[in-house]
Amino acid sequence: MKIALIGNKVQQAEWETRPAAESIDWLSHPAELTDQTICIDLLFEEKVEHELALVAFQKTGGVVVVNAVAKTCPELPVGFCRLNGWTGFLEKERIELVCENESMLNQLEEAFLKLNRQPEWVKDQIGFIAPRVLCSIINEAYLALSEGVSDKNQIDLAMQLGTNYPMGPFAWAEKIGKAHVLHLLEKLSAESPRYKPASLLKEEVYA
Repeated sequence: MKIALIGNKVQQAEWETRPAAESIDWLSHPAELTDQTICIDLLFEEKVEHELALVAFQKTGGVVVVNAVAKTCPELPVGFCRLNGWTGFLEKERIELVCENESMLNQLEEAFLKLNRQPEWVKDQIGFIAPRVLCSIINEAYLALSEGVSDKNQIDLAMQLGTNYPMGPFAWAEKIGKAHVLHLLEKLSAESPRYKPASLLKEEVYA
């Protein structure tokens, strides 16, 4: 088993806060894949042009896992697996994954354990679980801000002290990327109006 991760320097630094038992090849593009058996593409959500190279790798027998928080498996090439690869989650011990192929699932279970991660196999839904919850909290924080409840620093501090969160909602939004948060909320709002993005969040993303 030979594993390649595709990511930027920020993603690599966060991932490596949990040292792996298995050696990893860090690449910048799937076209650089050679003899690896598993490719985990953390850049995929921003680099959809990676798809052709990943499909070519898959045709050689490789297993593909992509960072696709706002897409489900039917929206991806057949056989692609998904993970929550958002910045802020990569250093966690547990990682949310979706895989619809039983043989791949077993192979990935072994791989992620070697990478010092505990796989959490979840339902194939937009946003996984943790990103859904977190984006809802971020959205509520923006609504509170627009209503003049308090400023960003005080809302962040209140969430940290009141819920023991490592970061407040605005700090989380900055770490993940507000555009990612907005995109997920827009996709989720098609399912339910409770996810309708706050106007102030939209203004900041499109400013």
